[in-house]
Amino acid sequence: MGAEKYAVLTDFGSTYTKVAVAELHQGEIVLTWREPSTVATDATVALRRCFEKCRSVMGDGAFEAARKLASSSAAGGLRMGVVGLSPSLSTVAGRNAAFGAGAKILGTFCGRLTEEDVAALARLPLEIVLFCGGYDGGGVRTLRHNAEMLAASSVRAPFVYAGNSAAATEVRAIFGSARKELFISRNITPQVGVMESGPVGGVIRDLFLHRIINMKGLEKVVPLLDRVVMPTPAAVLAAGELLARGTDAVPGLGPLMIADVGGATTDIHSYIRQQPCRGARIVGAPEEFARRTVEGDLGMRESSGSLRREMGPGGLEAAAGLPSAEVDEILVRWEEQRASLAASSAERRVDDALARGAVRIAARRHAGRIERVLAAGVESIQRGKNLEGVATLIGTGGVLIGHAAPGDVLAEACRKAGEEDVLLPERATCLIDAEYVLYAAGLLCAEHGDAALRMMRRSLRAAGHAG
Repeated sequence: MGAEKYAVLTDFGSTYTKVAVAELHQGEIVLTWREPSTVATDATVALRRCFEKCRSVMGDGAFEAARKLASSSAAGGLRMGVVGLSPSLSTVAGRNAAFGAGAKILGTFCGRLTEEDVAALARLPLEIVLFCGGYDGGGVRTLRHNAEMLAASSVRAPFVYAGNSAAATEVRAIFGSARKELFISRNITPQVGVMESGPVGGVIRDLFLHRIINMKGLEKVVPLLDRVVMPTPAAVLAAGELLARGTDAVPGLGPLMIADVGGATTDIHSYIRQQPCRGARIVGAPEEFARRTVEGDLGMRESSGSLRREMGPGGLEAAAGLPSAEVDEILVRWEEQRASLAASSAERRVDDALARGAVRIAARRHAGRIERVLAAGVESIQRGKNLEGVATLIGTGGVLIGHAAPGDVLAEACRKAGEEDVLLPERATCLIDAEYVLYAAGLLCAEHGDAALRMMRRSLRAAGHAG
């Protein structure tokens, strides 16, 4: 086993520390393993256990020579707030950029900030605040006001400015006078119909990895790794884009969606070029090829109560076929014991119903819609991303990977009868990331794209259906 023949790819999660070993020439999956996370005490404990398993499979020499990369979603992931101008343009663009960088957004504020807005922002446990708005060369009055309000606030998190470049110098001076930490990036929406989230995403990820990560007790693992590369959600987003586009040597799958159902959130990723639907006029923020959304109220454990409410009165009980009292008892236990797995028949039915509800609701929040209007020359407008051309649905996350019929859960992301205005696919091929390697492929894709893509393709299995 020669040098640089293997990569050891680790993910630090709040529940599990996971590791995958990839052979870099053919993209073979040598090993996947996980240990209960120890990030709350000493992250190196679980990491060393994972590494010992790798050594036992690879041998000492190959392990020492392997490239070692990691991602992290521990301690709540990357918690961000977004301050924009218009709710349909800069604020949406800012949220998309933050999600693409791997963030979980705790608060969104738009327009001319008030004292109440700033006080609400300051109460949030934020690690970064994204401040954006305006096209390059446009007006700066509201941006100046917002900069003054933010600079005078008690918010201690660093700020990233990615708005109208004409205001950047003035914004820097305002924050500098208040001794607030500010990083300047290129405008997310430099002109009408254009969104450029790559530069600000790089600034956010760099800030998270080089500064914030030391606050989460992960500084001890740095000597054991070559690099902690990115937040886990950003790794999965990058992996999905590679899987959709392919490389010169390995074909991609084309337009696809990924549903990642977790204990606290449900993430939806989509990879497809924006297209108008049935002649509709597209309005709102521009949509990029790769898009991620996070639904913090749709989860299998921590947020199962809010997911139940989103499913509507009696919705979970009807889907699970159980009385309300029994569902109450199960959810209370799961919200207290968040690592619990469904054991009994009743628990498995609740798990299944929650998973279906999470995928169904999250997919519809992610997708665009057609709205009928009465205006000269315009019969309909399109808000959001058109996903009708998606051909493949991929499921990841413990509940989907371990499900007896994950295809039935993923099918909830398809458009149903009577939903003609919802821009989801009518049908799609459903697959499962059986080896749980999307994060690992995302870590590899910048340096070893062919191997990362082969690794993902080997991990994908047909998602079975009941009956």
